[in-house]
Amino acid sequence: MLREIAHSVAGLPLAIRLKAKLPRAELYDEVMSRGEAAGMATWRRELVQGLSGQVLEVGAGTGLMFPHYPEALEVTALEPDETFLALARPRAAAARARVSLVPGTVESLPFDAGRFDAIVVSLVLCSVPSVSRALREIARVLRPGGEVRLIEHVRSPRPVAGALMSLFDPIWLHLNAQGCHMSRDTEASLRSAGYDLLDVQPFQVFSPGLPAFPMRFIRAVPPR
Repeated sequence: MLREIAHSVAGLPLAIRLKAKLPRAELYDEVMSRGEAAGMATWRRELVQGLSGQVLEVGAGTGLMFPHYPEALEVTALEPDETFLALARPRAAAARARVSLVPGTVESLPFDAGRFDAIVVSLVLCSVPSVSRALREIARVLRPGGEVRLIEHVRSPRPVAGALMSLFDPIWLHLNAQGCHMSRDTEASLRSAGYDLLDVQPFQVFSPGLPAFPMRFIRAVPPR
């Protein structure tokens, strides 16, 4: 825990400078691109390995997942914020897979039931207004037997660290200006929604300007 605190404190001046200089979407893109170089790209590549057919990515952000999709996939990328979509379009055009950008929110997906073979969720559930509604909608549009692949940062399972994350969550929410909460227990939310967790791998990324949150790589199947 001491290493994580030291990293977060050391990166705070950079985060404050970037927030003062950049608009919201560009701030997100800059900070998350630094995370890619620090190791997140490896986990994103792993997230989409073995997928086939029609894939839905919810909360696509600025398109940092797009370079990692294999050529054979057809990807529908959902994002509610037009300023993020503007930065995502060049990455969609350059992707090996065919990527179609669609405006919309995960809590109210504009798709028929069972439309997609797989769903990708990368750093999204920390910021949605309703995790339970998002998970119900994801289950609805996924075909029977399809997988949900997730990378999410989570509340620490360690009692002291977890309590501190809950305590400082309002401050972090104000600092990041992205609606991101640091204290959501995504594994518990998935289980509560009836998802079967096939694989859960903990990891961390130490990237300049970002706290070293506990991260989870998750493969899951929703209830039927």
